[in-house]
Amino acid sequence: MKKGFVMIPNALFYDERLGNEAKVLWCYIKSLSEDYRKLRNSNLCQKLGISTNTLQKAKKQLVEHNYLIITRLSSANKYTIRLPKNRAVRVSKFKQSDYPKFGQYYKGNNISNNNIINKKGFKGFKK
Repeated sequence: MKKGFVMIPNALFYDERLGNEAKVLWCYIKSLSEDYRKLRNSNLCQKLGISTNTLQKAKKQLVEHNYLIITRLSSANKYTIRLPKNRAVRVSKFKQSDYPKFGQYYKGNNISNNNIINKKGFKGFKK
């Protein structure tokens, strides 16, 4: 871990099987060094501002989808972060992509407006 930031994989955020609390929990545990990943549930609830039931649900989702390994110790749990082999792929429900590809631009719905711009050019520029 570098000083001041943590790298979070996109696969975690695009995985629709995980709730927001599970994603935040994974990010929080990832931000800790491995020596400090022995945590009590009460400490996690306090740091994240969530209830015990919400914490248990988030941990269950992370363990179920292979993002987290929990080892029970005498007074706390030891958390091991991992990424599953079968990573979630973002599938858009819409036909149009979320972001324009390089070199593309969005055209307006009005064809005549696009033709006027293409013929005249933009104000202040010569063709």
